[in-house]
Amino acid sequence: MASGAVRGGAGIGGVRTTAKYEVDALVQDLVAQFSAARLPMPVVVLYAQEDDPELDAEVRSVVRAVQEAQEGGDLPHRSVPHTAEGDPHENAIAVLDGLAKGPWARRGPSWYRGYPAPRSRLVAAIEAATRHVLDGSTGTPGTPGSTASTSAAGAEGAAAGGPAGRPVDELVEAVLARLRDLHWRPEPRTAGSEWQRLLSPVLNSTTLIGAFVLAALTSLLTQATWQLVAAVLLAAVAVLGATGWVRRNTAPLSWLGPASRWFATTTFLAASGRQAAAWSLWRPRMSWDVTQARAREVAGEILKAQLPGTPAPDRDRAQQFHLQLRTLALLEDLRRAHRSWAPDARGRKRRVPPVVFVPRADAGSGALRVLGAISDVRSRRSEQDPLLVLAAVAHADVAAWLEDGHTAPVGSHPPGARRGPYEDWVSDLRVRQAPSRGRALAWTLPVRLTRLQLQAGETTRLAPVPVGRSWWFLWSRWSVLLALVLVAAGAGLRVQQLSGQYCEARLVGSNPDAVWRTGPGGTRECIGVATGSVTFAGAGGIRLDGALPGAGAPGRTGADLGLRELEDAIRRENERVAALPDVRYVTVVYAGSLTTAAGQDGRALNSLKELAGVHLAQARNNEGDPLKIKVLVANGGQDMYFQTEMVHRIVDLAARDRSIAGVVGLGRDTSDSGSALTLLQQAGLAVVSTTNSASYLAGDHVNYFGLAATDEEEAKALGLIVKALDVPPQDRWAAVLTRTPTPDDRYSPEHARYGSAMLTAAGYQLIGGRPLEYGLTSNGDPDYETALATTCRGEHPPAVLYLAGRADDVNQLMRRLADDKGCARPLTVLTGDDLTKAQFRTGGTTIAPQATLYYTALSDPAATARGSDLAETAASVLHLVPTAANPYEDDVFSDGSLALAYDATAALQAGAAKAGASQLTGTGSVMAALRAVQLNNRPTGTVDFRETRPLATGPQPGHGLQIIRVRRDAQGAPVVEPRCGRPAGETRELTDCPL
Repeated sequence: MASGAVRGGAGIGGVRTTAKYEVDALVQDLVAQFSAARLPMPVVVLYAQEDDPELDAEVRSVVRAVQEAQEGGDLPHRSVPHTAEGDPHENAIAVLDGLAKGPWARRGPSWYRGYPAPRSRLVAAIEAATRHVLDGSTGTPGTPGSTASTSAAGAEGAAAGGPAGRPVDELVEAVLARLRDLHWRPEPRTAGSEWQRLLSPVLNSTTLIGAFVLAALTSLLTQATWQLVAAVLLAAVAVLGATGWVRRNTAPLSWLGPASRWFATTTFLAASGRQAAAWSLWRPRMSWDVTQARAREVAGEILKAQLPGTPAPDRDRAQQFHLQLRTLALLEDLRRAHRSWAPDARGRKRRVPPVVFVPRADAGSGALRVLGAISDVRSRRSEQDPLLVLAAVAHADVAAWLEDGHTAPVGSHPPGARRGPYEDWVSDLRVRQAPSRGRALAWTLPVRLTRLQLQAGETTRLAPVPVGRSWWFLWSRWSVLLALVLVAAGAGLRVQQLSGQYCEARLVGSNPDAVWRTGPGGTRECIGVATGSVTFAGAGGIRLDGALPGAGAPGRTGADLGLRELEDAIRRENERVAALPDVRYVTVVYAGSLTTAAGQDGRALNSLKELAGVHLAQARNNEGDPLKIKVLVANGGQDMYFQTEMVHRIVDLAARDRSIAGVVGLGRDTSDSGSALTLLQQAGLAVVSTTNSASYLAGDHVNYFGLAATDEEEAKALGLIVKALDVPPQDRWAAVLTRTPTPDDRYSPEHARYGSAMLTAAGYQLIGGRPLEYGLTSNGDPDYETALATTCRGEHPPAVLYLAGRADDVNQLMRRLADDKGCARPLTVLTGDDLTKAQFRTGGTTIAPQATLYYTALSDPAATARGSDLAETAASVLHLVPTAANPYEDDVFSDGSLALAYDATAALQAGAAKAGASQLTGTGSVMAALRAVQLNNRPTGTVDFRETRPLATGPQPGHGLQIIRVRRDAQGAPVVEPRCGRPAGETRELTDCPL
């Protein structure tokens, strides 16, 4: 066996063995070379050394033996059958068409899908349209290779004035028209039900779409309504219908397809045509025009190759053009199918080259033409394709086909170097492609087999080429789908996990400013600052009139305003401020108790009113002040149970947002109020408190500015009522009822301490010698059983009962006093400012028949707010328009919560303005500037921090304070009357208060 002009030797590498083994070893070596380094693959031509028909048959048997050995392996291969009849050109085209169409044989299922051939199908579509025109038929076009029918029809047409007798240009236009009818496909669409084709992917669970539809239906049918299920099904059918129509009616060579880009840009056509290569993703019309122009040129050449009247030179040139174009399309399809860096990693999965076996290549079958075209096309192009061909050629055909007038180049190799035929061929390939020196068929690797090799006995059994599996086969649409499903499932689980932690959870970038926490009652509450899309409003919720949606009396002020409406209004105003040109602003954080446990919505009313006051101050300020206000809403949960958690979120946000000037609110005194204020102080944030009456906060924190009278001041003022009672000394017995201390309530113990001291100073003796504690039931109601048993059924009935508790505790106390005979005598009940939340006028809070209730209020807007603009601002911004002559007597305003928040926000903005603070300069000096703030004609009176001394141990001057009396009239209705007090900013002491 020898390579090219073999220079002696009985076998490859000098080893004497059988031809079948030698050729099989060569094929295995070529496959290994491709797998290792993607080296170029030749067209291996086997032929006998002697001109003997028996030896030619032996050569053919060698190719068949190597092919049969691959039947049990995984090497993708095809065999070209021999065709003795017909036109050689048509037979050659049929060989190429068969290679492009049929599946590549291998032992088992492919690790990767079969070879697609869009470029070959494109050229086949033009061929099919051409045959249709030449046949003059309206039926299905014939198959490539039907030379007899095509030629005969052309001859008869030429004689009778048929298709062949028409001008070529007219025939070309007919071909293009037929192409449009075929939708640029090589065969017409198969007949079938349109609905069947439409619904088959949906109803087939083995397809990707069907699997998704099945999963979606399973989920929907178990969870969704039938309307949603029907909508999803109709949408799926509509989408599939639209995509199916586009797929069926859009040409395969639309400008987005790979075949179109190749057809419009290949230099093979540009060299012979008049249309320059042009293709653009963004210019589909231009790309389509180029494609049609080139299709017109190709159709003309195919017609010339088949029309009998074409001159012989033109016919030969056209046939050569047609054959090489077909070969180029096949090789390009195979090359693209082995591209390494394709998204589907096709080249890394296909580790071996496709192999074509041609057991008998001769001129009549067209196989020799195909082998020559492969070599010619490869010599013209720089891209390397993977096709390996093993062909057997008769000795008589080799001399005329392979040999030419040039001497085959002999490479100079180092002495003693052992080289095989492939190494010689690769080494000489560059020179052999040179037209002036090399061989015409440079890409053929001729292998000459001797008689001895061909007639040697069978010495070994041929084995299939080993094909190793690459781990890249895991990269497929199904593995990607599985990975996506797993990632989606993991992401869903992660989002679900994050959703249990963050109020605004995202897979990437969850909002850290608001988190979920579970309160003592088991209710989940969103705690922190409402940034992004976080909202603290839930379904329903208390309204500004103190009732749940739909439960209040018609026409009450604030019945249509809840937390969600206020949050939306604040967000709109913030966005408006941010959109202003050259704007300067500061951000005020309102911190309150905006969420509650189930069934206890009323506990959020006070904070809801304060938030309304903050927004009204924001809107009023932003009308004309150059330093605008943005508002952020912070929630500490029911009764400010998670106050520290909320403050941590505020501090973290302030570290990122330099516009935050301070905090308004924090109106509830809890056991962690001190630590919360310390955190804010360390962050440089001032706090203007609304209703927090704790006496110790101002003395411990320089950043604390309180508008509320302290518990000590309130107890001292209630002492005026005790003094005015003029109870005989022997009857001066009093009971102090206080909540059992809890972490979320420091107000009650402090009030009990100051109330006990006040009563003792007034000459009263405490029943039990100390404050009597009462607890709360599981649903939050007070349990007075033990405390009232000691109070009302003891030896000394009380003349005064001091309730150091919350407004929520008054209803139950009054009911128990009304039912307890031991406390049937007239009784004076005293309590602190928290009772401003009570709703006596609406009947929400009752009063016992024998009781006269006195409580302190931090403000009395009905008396102090007449000169302010609060009512006008509320009417224009929130449409709060009370019907009473004095709007501040309405329940929305009367308790002072809204007014206090309104003034606190204005005071913080004034301090920021004095400090020159803004989002541009920072807010570091706001705390100091607040001590220079004085605001007159405010709803609560005068806000004056000029005399507020940092860390002062005594009460701060200027707190507003009112004493309110509640008792029944003759008809049993509660009557609420102010008895005495002073507005904010007034420093005089209260000296007298009429009963």
